[in-house]
Amino acid sequence: MEVLSLFLVATAASFIGSLQAGVVNTAVLAHTIKWGRLAGRRMALGGAIPEFVYAGVAFVGAGWLVQVLGMGTMGITLVVASILLLLGLYFLLFYQPKQAAMGEDKLTGDLRRGLLLGFANPQLLLFWCGVRLMVVSWGMDGSSLLELLGFATGAFVGAIVLLMILVRMGVKAQERLTPIGLRRLFRSIGAVLVISGGYALLRSQGWVP
Repeated sequence: MEVLSLFLVATAASFIGSLQAGVVNTAVLAHTIKWGRLAGRRMALGGAIPEFVYAGVAFVGAGWLVQVLGMGTMGITLVVASILLLLGLYFLLFYQPKQAAMGEDKLTGDLRRGLLLGFANPQLLLFWCGVRLMVVSWGMDGSSLLELLGFATGAFVGAIVLLMILVRMGVKAQERLTPIGLRRLFRSIGAVLVISGGYALLRSQGWVP
């Protein structure tokens, strides 16, 4: 019963935590619009796998990791905020969404690109440490292999469901939006990322609550 509870909690936490505009989310959306549904799904799978890994690591050693990483929380926040800010500026000022031209090829594999983007987000590890400590405070403090797999699988499922929704949105946008509409969409996403990254930078310095 606790395995199912851990799975459901992790699934919900992963889905809700992934709702914010982030590097993997926006990359999957942009990749789908450019390369189509299948490429977007492969990238989404790659982007969700790190959730499984980070959640599993957090399940085993959340308390120790929080203690060790606590000293570097500000540094991690600065890195993540800077990435969001730069990505936002790229979408806001430079990105031109369009379908791939005939004969144009991708620079790297879809799955591999998703993996790299997911593992390059150290904030995921802190997030899953927090979720693990939260469920322990609720009395779900099991540590068996089956419970670990339930928790980590829930993290993966929540992320892949949201990313597949984004793939579907990307396909619909590709079909329905004009080039001008696509540009406006990504300008809006870029503005959200710039605001999020800027706020995180200010907050890490204690300049805003």
